[in-house]
Amino acid sequence: MTKIGLGMPGLSIGDVQRSAAAAAQYAFDSFSVYGDLGDLPPYAALHAIADLLRGSRVRMVGPMGVPVGMQHPELIAQHARALTEQLPGQSFVGLVRGAFLEQIGERPASLGQMRETVQLVRSKVDVPIYFGGFGPRILGLAGELDVAGVKMGGSTNLALAERARKLINNDGVALVLGAVSVVDRDGAAARRLARMEVGKYLDVVGGLDPTLDEDQRASLAEFRQRFAQRDSEAYMSIADGLLDNFAMAGTPEEVAGRIDAMRGRVDRFELGTPHGLTDRPTAIRFIGDSILRELGE
Repeated sequence: MTKIGLGMPGLSIGDVQRSAAAAAQYAFDSFSVYGDLGDLPPYAALHAIADLLRGSRVRMVGPMGVPVGMQHPELIAQHARALTEQLPGQSFVGLVRGAFLEQIGERPASLGQMRETVQLVRSKVDVPIYFGGFGPRILGLAGELDVAGVKMGGSTNLALAERARKLINNDGVALVLGAVSVVDRDGAAARRLARMEVGKYLDVVGGLDPTLDEDQRASLAEFRQRFAQRDSEAYMSIADGLLDNFAMAGTPEEVAGRIDAMRGRVDRFELGTPHGLTDRPTAIRFIGDSILRELGE
């Protein structure tokens, strides 16, 4: 079955600590902290929550991911080793090229740098290594290097997952999806908030999905046009089908059903920010009490 994890933005140490304390009560498969532009460095947050999650029912804890284009492989390896000491047998490291680096005048890591980093980390510490990305070259490299898994962040699209499986071409590499997630008893309100959250980045990531059908491409084009005109309600043009490719939103039963439909095609789905309509710890506990129970975890 498809396991369920949590993806956290590094908004503040306190936010991640409160979220970790809530998650520790449940059998989530993972607790990952993003390394996106504007977030705290993921290891800063992870070291602060290690005591909360050590020995808990949460199976794996780590960064998703570390932008290799910003750090030397030696430093990445030593950070991974430090977290392994705090969470023996419970940590992982996620590596990304760092596409966002172009926004600050830097270059994303090359495939050669990704390869070098994997080799160095493996020489320093025994820890599962994940890649984050969508591109065919990074997916192919993940299969070649036999990493633990690949996370395709910002997507819930099973067609994209199936395409990735073929490009990875290695059954031993786990496939992880993750996206904006809003779970609440009020499914309509959950989907409304998800539209607003997805609208913040859909103009950038929407075109990266080559599997969109004609209706979804039309919805994306309308959204982009309104977004370019600074229409504050551009997100309202995101059709249901398009939304469901980039977000996980609805009632617990609806979300559980969609995750269950990933069985056999996706190994883990990480529910991402903002998680619910309430504060994050309350939303996490709601997810644990509803969806994990619904799926029998």
